[in-house]
Amino acid sequence: MKRLSVADALARMAAPGLAAPAAEQDHEAVSLVVRGGELIAIVPSGTTDEQVEVQAVVLRGSLRLESERVLTFQVQVGPSTTAFEDLHTRLHPGHHEAAGDGVPVQTARDIMSREIVTISADMLVEDAARLLAYHNISGMPVEDPDGKICGIVSEADVIGHIGVTVSDVMTPDVISVRDTASLEAIAKLLAEHRIKRVPVMNDGTLLGMVSRSDIVRAIAARI
Repeated sequence: MKRLSVADALARMAAPGLAAPAAEQDHEAVSLVVRGGELIAIVPSGTTDEQVEVQAVVLRGSLRLESERVLTFQVQVGPSTTAFEDLHTRLHPGHHEAAGDGVPVQTARDIMSREIVTISADMLVEDAARLLAYHNISGMPVEDPDGKICGIVSEADVIGHIGVTVSDVMTPDVISVRDTASLEAIAKLLAEHRIKRVPVMNDGTLLGMVSRSDIVRAIAARI
């Protein structure tokens, strides 16, 4: 937890269109890192860490969705109406084994984006550029006419290649991981191959994508 003045906290997490809570002198803000983003709780000054969840009067959060869009929200709450609890291991007990230091082992299935943007190999590079820009992603899987993954196309691939098809510029050798791959193994793979994202595939079936930002958010959530 990190404590800030209310004014500094709201400036740090701007929310155009949302009414700003009154920056009362007897209140302060507590910043909490949560899975996929950050949460700011405005509480009476002097509230202990243990009492933040029951004393919060306003919650403002910023979360990155699986579509990679960012959702910023704000809710007015009252004493004893909030509860912060990590249900991760209870909801998925079979997917997490305690590591030697007590930190749950996270796998691709825990951090991957499930809303996957794909493109057909016979589409033009211009179409790929539009999809990458619209969805704010750096790369996406390429499908052949049978719907099977046959390559990866990235931002670097489309630059300077207007007028050709995706199959002409894509990387045909797909580096992928299974959904049971650990966060650490995926991070090492991305670093070794100098790539920004990797498909999650089980027996040829595309399940999701893991990017560098997914890994960074997962590591930050441990802190």
